[in-house]
Amino acid sequence: MIKNIFLALFAFSLVLAEPSFSLIKKGEENKEAVLVIGGTQGDEPGGFFSANLLATEYNITKGALWVVPNLNFPSIVKNSRGAAGDMNRKFAKISPKDPDYKAVNFIKDTITHKDVAFVVHLHDGSGFYRPKFIDAKHSPARWGNCAIIDQSELKGVKYGELEINANRIIKTINEKIKDKEHIYHLKNTRTAEKDSKNAEQLNSLTYFAITKGKPAYANEASKELDVYTRIYYHLIALEEYMRIAGLEFERSFELTPKGIEEVMKKEIRLSLFDDRFLLALKDPRASINYIPTPKYQQFSSNYQSQNPLIAIVDETRKNKKGKESKETNIYYGNKLLTSIRPQYFEFAHSLPAASVKIDGRDEIVTFGSKIHVDDNIIINSQKNVRVNVIGYENPSKKETDVKITKKDIQRNFSIDKAGKIFRVEFYEQERGKKDKFLGMFLVEFASLKH
Repeated sequence: MIKNIFLALFAFSLVLAEPSFSLIKKGEENKEAVLVIGGTQGDEPGGFFSANLLATEYNITKGALWVVPNLNFPSIVKNSRGAAGDMNRKFAKISPKDPDYKAVNFIKDTITHKDVAFVVHLHDGSGFYRPKFIDAKHSPARWGNCAIIDQSELKGVKYGELEINANRIIKTINEKIKDKEHIYHLKNTRTAEKDSKNAEQLNSLTYFAITKGKPAYANEASKELDVYTRIYYHLIALEEYMRIAGLEFERSFELTPKGIEEVMKKEIRLSLFDDRFLLALKDPRASINYIPTPKYQQFSSNYQSQNPLIAIVDETRKNKKGKESKETNIYYGNKLLTSIRPQYFEFAHSLPAASVKIDGRDEIVTFGSKIHVDDNIIINSQKNVRVNVIGYENPSKKETDVKITKKDIQRNFSIDKAGKIFRVEFYEQERGKKDKFLGMFLVEFASLKH
């Protein structure tokens, strides 16, 4: 029986910790798998966003796919090649004291797993690789837009025809390229040869895989290109690598730079505090304030997202005068989405949902969810429960048993720049005690006409 597995091993960041890597396994269990790795170097978004789309927007209907889209997540968030040095030069030897030690050893164990058939490592490289020197941007010294192998073949190993397979990828990509400058070429680094000009590759991830009997390929897109075009070329290559392994798949978007841009801009959901609070992030405001937060807890240790490139990070920044300020920021890969700020409450769990009327229909809305409203919503009153529709203004100060439309809510209190998504929060009231937070849901109004 074919199963589509989405297993994300999220490690939540703490005040002094960093967001960590994820392993996503998709397709059939206990089958030979293609392993795709992105984010080894944090300033190569074409690579890690491509791996992330593979993990989140593809359905594997035959075969098995393993994806690690964020191997060096701390460097991705910092948009750094390597916050602790170049991780892709640490596979021959690494000190246990190195901050990258855990990630490097994790991926080594994954590469050598018995179910891994071959490895594809994704990168963005400088310029455009050419076998012969043309100019500074087009030369053998450049790494952009090429398929990389460490040697021509890995004898006696399934999928060991490295050069043959890499040339198949190149042909597939080049058939879809309109701009001749973008044409892909084969770059064989001949890593282990004595006269190799790429001896530093002895320390790389792909060469480590080769030494362990695992075929390994690197796909490079040029940093001269916009990120959507880079992802486009990476995904063409990845789909062909999957076909080589006999995988069958479906994707949720059109494989064009425009289709990629659209899918990358879709809403990302992030759940806080055991699903009591939801953030639906689609072009969010620069900051989202007064989020009910349990006392003595932090956002960065209490969140979940099905998108493995989402991270909540506690950061300390300095202004031009050197004054420090603490921030809690949400990142999508290397993109800062928004900053969030807490308001501390005790939490209560006496109510899991709310009774409402949406456009005249009676509904029960579970906390931590989002609902769509065409025209109006009425939140039914409940004993000892206070409702706060964030941004709602009513002369009577009543927020239950009244019809609420979008025009009744101040636009600047929405969580999105479009002014369509608003928070509805619920608090337990007990005489003589401070209110306790019960939960919330989001309301998205269908249009801006109200």
